[in-house]
Amino acid sequence: MGLRDILRAAATLAALVTLGFSFVGVKMNDPPEQSRSPLTGFPTWHGTIPNEDKEVNYAFVLAALLFTVGASYLSHRATKSPSRSLTGFVTLSTGNEESSVQVNELIQYYIDATTISVVGYIFFDVGKIWAVVGVLHNLLEVALLLTFLQGGRVTKVSFGLYLFVYVCLVILFSVYLDWPKDAIFFRWQGLCSDFGLVIMFVRIFISTKKQLEAFGNRDLHDEELARAQSVVERLAQEQERSGSIDALAIHHPKAGDRIAHTAGPSSATVAVNSPLDYLQSGLKKFVALPPTPPQSHQPKDRSPESTPRSQHQAHFDGETVHVLVGDDSANVDANDCTRPVVRTLSKDKSIWGVEWYNPNQLLILIAASVFHLVGNVLVTIWPRSMYALAAFQFSYGVVFPLYAYYLYVDNHALRQTKVYLPQFTKVKTFTVICLTFIGATLTIRLALYFSTRPASGSVF
Repeated sequence: MGLRDILRAAATLAALVTLGFSFVGVKMNDPPEQSRSPLTGFPTWHGTIPNEDKEVNYAFVLAALLFTVGASYLSHRATKSPSRSLTGFVTLSTGNEESSVQVNELIQYYIDATTISVVGYIFFDVGKIWAVVGVLHNLLEVALLLTFLQGGRVTKVSFGLYLFVYVCLVILFSVYLDWPKDAIFFRWQGLCSDFGLVIMFVRIFISTKKQLEAFGNRDLHDEELARAQSVVERLAQEQERSGSIDALAIHHPKAGDRIAHTAGPSSATVAVNSPLDYLQSGLKKFVALPPTPPQSHQPKDRSPESTPRSQHQAHFDGETVHVLVGDDSANVDANDCTRPVVRTLSKDKSIWGVEWYNPNQLLILIAASVFHLVGNVLVTIWPRSMYALAAFQFSYGVVFPLYAYYLYVDNHALRQTKVYLPQFTKVKTFTVICLTFIGATLTIRLALYFSTRPASGSVF
């Protein structure tokens, strides 16, 4: 726990408290008259929309439904029969690595729950009854956040308890609060999870990019390199079990030892000045050598030229890097086994292809969460604008096909990929929670501000 982290947490808490005081004096004694659901006749969580074109509105709703249903179908197809090894979520503080199976399942359920909420909207419109269905959408967002906090896999019994309490509280407050407090509360808690997903995906992207770049940075602090040592040893064991390369003897040489590497016909000798140098060499091997899938597990009808692959080779700020690769028939021993050799690659070379570079596949998740957040923010601040409502509904046609596309990429279009989760210390987690509250609360505050202006109408 550093002083900088504590100061950031204090600053975000102070900003949240200050924002809370801005609600003092806001009056909601004269809320607008609620519209009625055209099918059920129950009150909704919005007033009448001036110059509303119901035909256009229903067209956008139907488009959102078709896109979410299509995304749900494609997500099930993408995760049903993976054609490659899945992404591994690595926790650097412990060295644990979890497959992305559970995260992918939650994303798939997230798309399904959103489809259900859209169907509920068609029947009930947004209101107290719809909240019982719509909360499933937010529930899966919270489940994704908790899963990432636990290292990419549910590891604690409290996971289910948190979700149960969350659902109960949201339904109770949404049902028993009076208009418009019920609508404001439901919108606020949904925005919290929306902001939380954006922050989480951005942090994971930055953490992964930083770690991949740090593997070749000799100026990195010893502590940061040491955190990844257990990951290196774990991968070496995986490589030995998979048979992709010969067993690697892991030892910690003393200062002054020298390690010989074979580079084609010639050999090079690299001085090891400290265990840190050896560890750095191991880290480069970790990035460069994911286990090669057996031939029987290769995708059918898929040529190497047409399959995007992730960059798991050395790419370290222009530095020339030694990587282990399987050589051709020129390096076959007496037992007809291919020997691993060390080759030198420049920063512009790639042994896996150039179409997909780790962690660029995470940009799909960032784009999806940002589009969804923007749509929700617009319809919250300007709920009586047909343009904002259309943007919100149209966003569903972009967001959830993007999530389905990520599942396809993760299951079919990449080699095995390592994603490095950021540090989830108590102070940093508290700071992120405050940031999500600030984003959601600021959006509601802006909505209340514009609702007091005659040309803007009400919040909902």
